[in-house]
Amino acid sequence: MNIKDVAEREIPLSELPQWSPWPARLLGLTEWNTPDRTVDKIENEYNQDKYLKCLDMAKAEPDTITVQQLRKFEFSLKEGSTICVSSEGTLYEVKVEHILSLDRTIAVDTLEPMLEKIDTVVEIGCGYGPNLWEIYQKYPDKTYRGGEYSMNAIEVSKMLYKNHPNVTVEYCNFYDDTYNVLEQCAPDSRVLLFTRHAIEQLPTAEKVLQTLTKYFDRLAYIVHMEIVNENSDDTLLGLMRQSYVNANDYNRDLLGLLQKRDDIEIVSNEPDVSGTNPLNPTSTIVWKPV
Repeated sequence: MNIKDVAEREIPLSELPQWSPWPARLLGLTEWNTPDRTVDKIENEYNQDKYLKCLDMAKAEPDTITVQQLRKFEFSLKEGSTICVSSEGTLYEVKVEHILSLDRTIAVDTLEPMLEKIDTVVEIGCGYGPNLWEIYQKYPDKTYRGGEYSMNAIEVSKMLYKNHPNVTVEYCNFYDDTYNVLEQCAPDSRVLLFTRHAIEQLPTAEKVLQTLTKYFDRLAYIVHMEIVNENSDDTLLGLMRQSYVNANDYNRDLLGLLQKRDDIEIVSNEPDVSGTNPLNPTSTIVWKPV
């Protein structure tokens, strides 16, 4: 599914303040205090808020809760409404009923060219594993391992995948020196590792790249579906995106750090594939050890 195929219309940039509070915040017209994106911030924002609410929802219907129900809850989608999304520097108005399908399409389509060549799919910063689940639906013969900081998200995953033993989520902290979710993958195995709007939580990606280097003997491909600050150009929209990254203390150096490495190959870098928040678009970076 392509955004252009389901869009109601293009939205001029001048209308963005009607769809988002962020232009006013970035211009200083409404108050916003830049957070320190520390582990404590992640604990409060995700484990004790977002994923605790998901866990409460799952506990209310432990035998019937589905990934799609939780995703709809996460996106706060209201039937019949529309939202402003972005693709390739253009803003579009899209009905909410298309959003989850677009979200699934991005994950599967991005990884699909590599999936035939690997045995295990690993996502770090996976939440309760909805991306892994969507890929599993199409490629059930692979092993799917998720690493996640939030213990509440891990508890949700146990309820969702209790009948699917090859989809698991366990504890992982980006700031650790080792990742158990990769330790369990044998050297010389064929692992595809990806992140999706998870590296953005790290003002610098230096530590996570340092840790991933230890597992080059098993990593076939690494894919980042993230906001990539260095991909923002000097257009008004691009400058607003850079300001948005700074205002949220999001990652600002992922691509730059990769470009400095001589032990990897950057296979592709596609800016602004899609953004359900047009100031936080998904770029896709594919790289591999050499």
